[in-house]
Amino acid sequence: MTKHFSIFFISLLLFVTSTCILSSCDSKKENDMKLPNGIWRATLQQEGATLPFNFEVNYQNDTLPTFTLINGEEKIILDNVTKNENTYIIPMHIFEGEIIAEWNPNTKKLNGKWHRRSFTNASELDFSATPNTKTRFEANQKAKFDLSGKWETYFVSQGDSSAALGVFEKTDPTLVDGNLKGTFLTATGDYRYLFGSVSNDSLYLSCFDGSHAFLFVAKAEDKNTLKGKFWAGKGQPIDFVSTRNPDFSLPKADTLTYLKEGYETIAFEFPNLEGKLISLENPKYDGKVKIIQLLGSWCPNCMDETNFLTELHTTYNQKGLEIIGLAYEQTEDFEDAKKRLNRMKKRLNVDYEILFAGRADKQFAAQTLPMLNHVMSFPTTIFIDKTGKVRKIHTGFSGKGTGQVYENYVEKTTNFVEQLLSE
Repeated sequence: MTKHFSIFFISLLLFVTSTCILSSCDSKKENDMKLPNGIWRATLQQEGATLPFNFEVNYQNDTLPTFTLINGEEKIILDNVTKNENTYIIPMHIFEGEIIAEWNPNTKKLNGKWHRRSFTNASELDFSATPNTKTRFEANQKAKFDLSGKWETYFVSQGDSSAALGVFEKTDPTLVDGNLKGTFLTATGDYRYLFGSVSNDSLYLSCFDGSHAFLFVAKAEDKNTLKGKFWAGKGQPIDFVSTRNPDFSLPKADTLTYLKEGYETIAFEFPNLEGKLISLENPKYDGKVKIIQLLGSWCPNCMDETNFLTELHTTYNQKGLEIIGLAYEQTEDFEDAKKRLNRMKKRLNVDYEILFAGRADKQFAAQTLPMLNHVMSFPTTIFIDKTGKVRKIHTGFSGKGTGQVYENYVEKTTNFVEQLLSE
């Protein structure tokens, strides 16, 4: 009896031990397949250049992580991640595209591609990422020049030159590694939150927001002159020259788009996201101050403006302000557009009416609004008084990445809306 009991006990002990070992191995294997929490350094391979950016991985449960894109002060949460074994599919916020990458627990790297879907310009770039690396640009020499300030800038592409205003400032030392932030403003918008470094005599700035991939690299010939190249997505690099100029300014955004001679009002009729045709003849808009926003859910500058307009609408809707978004989308199919726009409304908490106006094409948009001289940019914003007269048209939008320029616009626009409401 004792002998049989001993054999049984030993067998049971071996079984339990082996089970624990297997369980431990399974647990270790599972942990190896999870991505490390923390800040990562990622790269996209552009035409002859490498664009770096940062994101944070955070597991809120035991299965799938949340990714957060980081561009200095900007944080963009990517939370609809899916996983197939060790391959992660990471949708790009509200934009049409995703990163698909495979995690290798041996090399501790994510490798794959960023896919950008577009009505006219779909593309993909090679993607790679390494955990626990806060560095953005691997450039660590002491800066030879202080490059903060305002810079008169000209981008030269195929012989044509376009003007921009570079606005840079030193970063808060508590932010992710880097010592310069800012953006380039143009007549139709800005290049959003650029973040990077100055190393010796060279400037490095980048931005990746899920829709745009921007890289600027320049060399300072002296403290007042920069010469460099600009990469956008998969396109060829564009040369640019910047000269320090605190007095430089761009054309006024309120003068670029206007009503043709003989017009004082605008008219349109487009379906809302329930398929109901909406026009300014709707009694809901009688005697109200109205803002008409030309936008696209594919357009980051439009999303920046949408955040501002949503706050404005929340504050002044009960006082007589109505906002209508005319969405020009990268699809001609209503159901497809509806899906994209509902996603945008949910993500950005948009509480004003959005209409589907057609495809994302400036000439097409101008045809739908023939009283305008042109549609130069998405977004374009039209301010209408209580009598229905157009009082101002603003081309483009400069978001929070432009710092004081954004603050000035918010103050000026809020004051103008209050003036129209008081009339």
